[in-house]
Amino acid sequence: MVTNNLMGQLQRIGRAAGSSGRSFSGIRLALVLTAALIAASCATPDPKALLKVSDVETYWVLDPSRTEMKYLAPTVRFRVENISQETLIAVDATASFLRDGSNEPWGSGFFRLTEGAKRIAPGARVLVTMSSDARYSLEGDPATAFTNPTFKSIHTTFFLRVGSSPWVEFGKASVENVIGSKDARAVLSQPAS
Repeated sequence: MVTNNLMGQLQRIGRAAGSSGRSFSGIRLALVLTAALIAASCATPDPKALLKVSDVETYWVLDPSRTEMKYLAPTVRFRVENISQETLIAVDATASFLRDGSNEPWGSGFFRLTEGAKRIAPGARVLVTMSSDARYSLEGDPATAFTNPTFKSIHTTFFLRVGSSPWVEFGKASVENVIGSKDARAVLSQPAS
């Protein structure tokens, strides 16, 4: 029978420790340490420990339409900052929109902060904007929608997840009854030159 050096070493596993063999307890310790390292690297990330939300703003957006019918959708916008020392490769946001006085979801939005080769480096900030897939429809001046007797105010709850983590709530806000973000309203209010 032909054996090589590796076969000889494998045959000695489990034998008493000696100059040419390893003790079984040493191998067991190495296996336990390896399993612990693998388990630690596969732990579910904690979004609250990795991300910070700031500059939360809510408003309504007017969807473009080719007809007289106009569509208003509630929107939430905020900045997400990577406060960890790791580059994050899978970060998602979602928002639930509910009519005031109801616990039933009225609409939702989704935003992928990382996709393709896009990553979030430590200290980087990403602007997240999510509009509801549910909308109010109206004819005429959109600003009159907020005074219509059938109009109900909307509030939103928004969540983030990192990799395989569960969705974690990062905030709640009432949707302000204005059309457009603060930045858009500021641009529109400037006189034409």
